[in-house]
Amino acid sequence: MKGGKNIFSSSEHLSTEQILNYLRHSLTRKEMHEVEKHLADCELCSDAIDGSKKLEADASLMKITSELQKMARKRKMVRRRIFSQIELISLFAVVFLILFLIVVVVVLFWKK
Repeated sequence: MKGGKNIFSSSEHLSTEQILNYLRHSLTRKEMHEVEKHLADCELCSDAIDGSKKLEADASLMKITSELQKMARKRKMVRRRIFSQIELISLFAVVFLILFLIVVVVVLFWKK
């Protein structure tokens, strides 16, 4: 670049590692102060920080969305059962009642 300054020069801007450590809050107080001082004067690095935060937020939303979709699929599969527990209990009660009535009728007619 002739006459202009290299905006990607490592000496003038934060490195990827510095940005990530800043976002993870894993810098010392002095390092944090230096990064924040740099961010106050450097629009490019400030935008990089904002973009990184947005990417993290988007990744979190995608993870949450994925988990919700898994839960919805799981619930849908549970609902696909032929009978629920209450329906099965009711069905067994009706079958038992019919069998009981058949036995009673057979016993009553057998005595005659």
